[in-house]
Amino acid sequence: MRTSIFLCFVFFGMLCGCDNQIKRDLAEDPVELQDSIKSKLESIPLEFLKTWEPPFDPETAISLFTQSEDFHLVIDGLEIDNYEYWAENVPHFMAHDDNYYSSYKHDVKYIETVVLSPTSGVVTIVYIWDSVSKEGVHERTPGAATMVCRKENVDWKIVHYHGSHGEAEVVK
Repeated sequence: MRTSIFLCFVFFGMLCGCDNQIKRDLAEDPVELQDSIKSKLESIPLEFLKTWEPPFDPETAISLFTQSEDFHLVIDGLEIDNYEYWAENVPHFMAHDDNYYSSYKHDVKYIETVVLSPTSGVVTIVYIWDSVSKEGVHERTPGAATMVCRKENVDWKIVHYHGSHGEAEVVK
């Protein structure tokens, strides 16, 4: 019995030691750390665009943004520098789109990231907004968004967002 308990403690100690070694290795390997941050940064705009497709998900969209004083968002000339205003209006913006469009999706062309530090980065996504209105008008609109993000506690948040769309092309 004592031998079994002793072996359990030895095994547990080895697991803790391995876990700590993995964390040290990651911290000591800047390429691996940078790749990990880039991957997280790339997921943010993908998640944001997904929230803005049926079924619309305002809660997740709102949760991706910082609630700090330096929050700033610009979409097609609409400028919002107050998180509370943004959070209050996202459900209304999405309800409008849900009422106006019968189909709504984003075709991602590419994503570029720049890691500024272990807790900050910039990501740009270029996409085509493919939509069909309730009247049956099918349009493909080029769009792009650049997001400055930072790690707040354990989550990455969008601090500054700038998005814009080009001229819509009607698909016949």
